[in-house]
Amino acid sequence: MKLSKYFSKRVFTPVTTAFAGLYFCITMSGCQWGDEVVALKQQNPDDFMVLFSDTSLVKLTTVALDSVQTGGASRLLVGRFTDPYLGKMHATTFFQPQFESNLGIPELAIYDSLVFKAPYDKYYYGDTTKVMNLSVHAVNTDIMLKSSYFNFYTLDFDAAPLGKKSFAPTPQSITQAVRFKLSDVLGKKIFDKSMANLITTNDQWLEILKGLTIVADDKDNGSVVGFKYGSDSTVLEVHYHTAEKDGITRGVGTFKVPARFNQILGDRTGTNLAKLPIFNSRLSLPSEQSGNEAYIQEGTGIMTRIDLPTVRNLKYVQYSVPNRAFLKVTPVRSSLDYPFTPPPTLHMYLVDKYNQFYRSGGTPIPLSDLAGKAVSATLINDMINNEQYYSFDVSGQFTTILASTSEETNGLVIVSSSLSGSTFPEAQTEFADGMKRLVIGNQLHPRQPGVKLQLYYTTYKAP
Repeated sequence: MKLSKYFSKRVFTPVTTAFAGLYFCITMSGCQWGDEVVALKQQNPDDFMVLFSDTSLVKLTTVALDSVQTGGASRLLVGRFTDPYLGKMHATTFFQPQFESNLGIPELAIYDSLVFKAPYDKYYYGDTTKVMNLSVHAVNTDIMLKSSYFNFYTLDFDAAPLGKKSFAPTPQSITQAVRFKLSDVLGKKIFDKSMANLITTNDQWLEILKGLTIVADDKDNGSVVGFKYGSDSTVLEVHYHTAEKDGITRGVGTFKVPARFNQILGDRTGTNLAKLPIFNSRLSLPSEQSGNEAYIQEGTGIMTRIDLPTVRNLKYVQYSVPNRAFLKVTPVRSSLDYPFTPPPTLHMYLVDKYNQFYRSGGTPIPLSDLAGKAVSATLINDMINNEQYYSFDVSGQFTTILASTSEETNGLVIVSSSLSGSTFPEAQTEFADGMKRLVIGNQLHPRQPGVKLQLYYTTYKAP
């Protein structure tokens, strides 16, 4: 064949050389051994143009995971609030103080009180100026009987509380802890059995107390707050004292909290997501059926799916080579009002047509950029243009779509955490152990369209 002025092959790559060099490489890719090279002419750089487009169609869909693994949670979550977009949210924590060693109570000690102490871990979501009304209850089931717990699980517990507390939370405090004074009946029982050396194993301890749960009052509408777990400061305490010749000596025996999970649920009645199927991620809700909006929410496993249905048409545009592509995601402005702050970082993962993650070694496969790096986006606060947005490099997705011979291509889902691990990749991430959410308008949104595909491509002026 003779060299001539046409593109024999589409290539998706950043512009890294002069336009003439790009044209030469693309043209040469069509040559075969034995072809006659008649002439090699330097192309005029003015024959090339780099253009920009942001009018491509972007489809948004809301998807809910079948369940979110919250066992072994990174924090204890408790509280209630009403989200103007996603409805009534609540978190209830279940945990098991466990026996590790004898309390070592002196022979002449006198019982004082039973206290559960939980320090803040600095996490909260919602309005912390409103009073929380929390109660602690005895759980009637051994948490360790199950190996995995999910956000919709619960355990049977006594209706009568062991203790109550009303307070305005201060979750940013690194020194304060919330202290619940619990039933003296239970406290004295633990004290007496310890004194009699009748609690020497965890099985004996579980005969007295299988676990605890902290529940927010049904009428609360303030915030969900996070507490630490498992540290020396998150404990069930038995307080006592002894009378000495030189005064009173006080002591504390403790049970630490290694086993825990969070129940995180939402009542979406009356919201745009009232029709979102739960416990079936294969059935999703197009944004056209949810007020022209799509959603992301931690804890309940809600994700936004992105599809780019018109990108395939670029295959048929002559003399054009796509260079880079970015997806700009702008949250609905009114959804950013205090106290519902957006996730600081978002991540993209590949899914099939049934919204199932593509996996490698069991781990979800993230979208990669052209350098092979997993794609993420940090919230940008543009003070000049008075907007907040995320920008994803989706050039890698273009590579997949343009190279595919199938009419079916993978989609993308956005989550608020990096996912790892093969069995429950969301476990112990903010996506499982948080409550933040994001509201995104589609391109038909009446007030604030929230997605733009920003495409940069090079064209050649054909003679």
